[in-house]
Amino acid sequence: MKEKWLVLKFGGSSVRGPDQWIAIADRIEERRQQGYRVLLVCSAVEGITDLLHKLSCTPDDQSLIDRFVAIHQSLSASLNIDGDEWINKSRARLVQLSSELSESLIPATVARLMATGEWLSTRLGWVFLQKKFETEWVDSRGLLEAQPDDDASEKRQWLSADCRPGSSHSLRTGLEGCWPVVITQGFIVGMPGGGTALLGRGGSDTSAVLLGGRIEAERVEIWTDVPGLFSADPRKIPEARLLKRLEYSEALEMAASGASVVQARAVRAAAATNTPVWIRDTSRPEIGGTHINGQADHTEGAKAVVCQEGMAVLLLQNIDPRQQVGFLAWVFQTIANNGISIDLVATSETTTTLAINLANNHIDSEDLKELAQDLRTRCKIDLFPDCVTVNIVGRGVRRALPKLNPAFTQFDEKPLLMVSQSANDLCLSLLVQKGHEAAVIKAAHNALVPSLSGDALFGPSWLELENVSAGNVVVGGQG
Repeated sequence: MKEKWLVLKFGGSSVRGPDQWIAIADRIEERRQQGYRVLLVCSAVEGITDLLHKLSCTPDDQSLIDRFVAIHQSLSASLNIDGDEWINKSRARLVQLSSELSESLIPATVARLMATGEWLSTRLGWVFLQKKFETEWVDSRGLLEAQPDDDASEKRQWLSADCRPGSSHSLRTGLEGCWPVVITQGFIVGMPGGGTALLGRGGSDTSAVLLGGRIEAERVEIWTDVPGLFSADPRKIPEARLLKRLEYSEALEMAASGASVVQARAVRAAAATNTPVWIRDTSRPEIGGTHINGQADHTEGAKAVVCQEGMAVLLLQNIDPRQQVGFLAWVFQTIANNGISIDLVATSETTTTLAINLANNHIDSEDLKELAQDLRTRCKIDLFPDCVTVNIVGRGVRRALPKLNPAFTQFDEKPLLMVSQSANDLCLSLLVQKGHEAAVIKAAHNALVPSLSGDALFGPSWLELENVSAGNVVVGGQG
């Protein structure tokens, strides 16, 4: 009889302390009682990835290593486990790698240093869980392998590697030879021929879904610090509504457009292997969360207003008076030669507008200046280095245009750099300068998202859920 698998993924905020690890153990116990084998995928402890990134940039600052060690010593003590062996190995590794980075900033070495967070969090978690379950630690670099991409920059190959989705009978069989609970690192994959690569920011989601596809898991559960995907960022729009369900294409558009709860590559991998994904709240498991799967949803209209920060916008004007054929091809080739991908593009007779996601491309201000310098050989350039894309997502989103008058009045005094509609009619993008996005998001959300709870798609608002958690009201105002 074929054994049933679930993949449970826990992010940084969900592995930071004893309460969180007790909750992880509870979720594992529930799933084991339901007859599942469990593959547990964990991120680094909250804040550690940022700390290691800072260490990679300032490798001579040994105080960062001391902070790394102190955080994990505190976690080990709070879990009442002996984690000294793994903490000491991590310290030695960081000392060695930071010394190498002091000599030369090599992306492959940065990847090895950044991977230390997940390695240690899962090692400590393994020690803790062994007290409760038959648990085995397996190195993710033996489970997932990066796909070489000669067109990508060296940074992207090592720090934002690509890994193909698909099933693997041999991997599933191998894991079935392990204990019924297996723990492994998110974010980290092996390179062909050896070496450590990363899946980019938020890559633990992608790891979990890729592994779910490999072992044909019944579903992947992503446990985080929010109840699911919302119709807007609830930190900015407290009235944002919980989305109970989404089809892969809409979830992908939301993730690619700035919804940070789940990563776009994770949704894409889920769709490729038809692996259902369920987003849940670690501290509030009673909330139903967001289901993402391949069940067709023909409900039209806007479902979310999300934004992408860290966008650079280039307005290019061809300075060749002949306006010869091939100008755009040259622009795109020049950008590709710099190892950069384009998010949005709009063209007119005289001007081409491009939007580039800086974080996704692993480029900084110096890289942007180099790109602009290359383009200036044939273009006049206006560069806006810090912009935001406001994205309205939903099937048949063009039908939302008549309702957007309140949002467009925001541009009476604020420049709108670009409007772009996706070819699949799932996303309408408004590109603005940093600082102008808040009013646009609020106006668009108020105009497009219903305010009442109770239907099959929209759940309670963030404000309602927070009030319920505080014991103030009942969701939906039911007495």
